[in-house]
Amino acid sequence: MDLSVIVRDDTAVCRVTGDVDISCSPMLRERLLAALGPQRTRLVLDLSGVTFMDASGLGALMAARRRSLLLGGGMRIVAPSSPVRRVLEASGLRSRFPVEVGARLTGPNPEIAEFAAQ
Repeated sequence: MDLSVIVRDDTAVCRVTGDVDISCSPMLRERLLAALGPQRTRLVLDLSGVTFMDASGLGALMAARRRSLLLGGGMRIVAPSSPVRRVLEASGLRSRFPVEVGARLTGPNPEIAEFAAQ
């Protein structure tokens, strides 16, 4: 798993790639929570490059969502891969995450958190 975080104003834009399983989900959780704070309350997760996700990965996403909501922000998922969509649907948690399936991050740099329909 690889995670890159770019900060812009009150938003952390996170791109996750690779497998998200029990071996790396604690690190994912820690890094997502570290990306949040009093001045940075929103998360945008680009999960288009996730090739596998299990329940522990979903737990990391839930922890980040809870923290962002407690800080008065929010979290949304952009362009989730098929494995991510499957685990969200199978868990019944799809309704907890704003998901933009037909969207992608635009602009030359990932810190530009704008979206466009694909």
